[in-house]
Amino acid sequence: MCYTSVDEQYAQPIFQAFEIATGFHVLPVYDTEAAKTTGLVNRLVAERAHPVCDVFWDNETTQMSILKQDDILRRLPDDAGQGILARYRDPNGLWAGHAARFRVLLVNKNVLKGSPPSSVLDLASSAYPRGSVGMAMPLFGTTAAHAAALYAVLGDARARSFFQQVSAAGVRIVDGNATVRDLVAQGTLTWGVTDSDDALVAIKRGDPVSVIVPDQDGMGTLVIPSSVAVIRGDPHAEEADSLARYLLTEGVESTLMLEGYCQLSTRQEGGIAPLTGTSIKGMDLDPRSIEVSMATAKADLTSIFGQ
Repeated sequence: MCYTSVDEQYAQPIFQAFEIATGFHVLPVYDTEAAKTTGLVNRLVAERAHPVCDVFWDNETTQMSILKQDDILRRLPDDAGQGILARYRDPNGLWAGHAARFRVLLVNKNVLKGSPPSSVLDLASSAYPRGSVGMAMPLFGTTAAHAAALYAVLGDARARSFFQQVSAAGVRIVDGNATVRDLVAQGTLTWGVTDSDDALVAIKRGDPVSVIVPDQDGMGTLVIPSSVAVIRGDPHAEEADSLARYLLTEGVESTLMLEGYCQLSTRQEGGIAPLTGTSIKGMDLDPRSIEVSMATAKADLTSIFGQ
């Protein structure tokens, strides 16, 4: 069994190809958009004494820290994920990242008046009317990872102040990055923060939007690899190792890029993103820095935004 927060439209063909190649059957369990990753992590923690899941395929990396701290993961096979850069791997071999996306600002070209945003910090700006800017709830999924990264880069006090300003500015908090995308595309929001794969959907649909990679003259944007781990005490160890190896292959990463799920490889630095045609400057952080900031960010943001 594989728990995954990767959208079914991308994950299911990968599972089917694995089944054809190996003869092993995959029983997938998917997460909801609003509770991306968090719901499955909570389930893995609850099942710790009697694991049901064999492999966890996450759509980001930061939640792996919870599973690592609770001793829910076992080492990946030594030959899994060959070629993946060290910064995208757990130093103890408990998980590896692949198929990366990155955070972007999505702007409705027909609605925006005045200067476009250039930084995620523009969420706190008074230049945009209340309710005209949006982001997903920063307690879940990649938005939670982005929040924790900001805590790591800015420091706790400055990051806390920033999110308090975001709340005071009337930024609209919605239930997922795809919702941000669609509200911007409809013109309900002037702009919002989302992921590169969601933005690419809007571009392909022909929506009146433009994509801005934020903070390219400063701290950089957050690069978000997917990640793969094997669960300690997994019921089907041989099959689990085989699936983990397969998911972390360069071929699967290339397939996911062609399908539009990811826009950067974890096997090279400074890659060219198909969405923008330019090299992306990422935050100078490794996942361990974000892990350290996650608990503080979650406590602050729960207080600020409620949940």
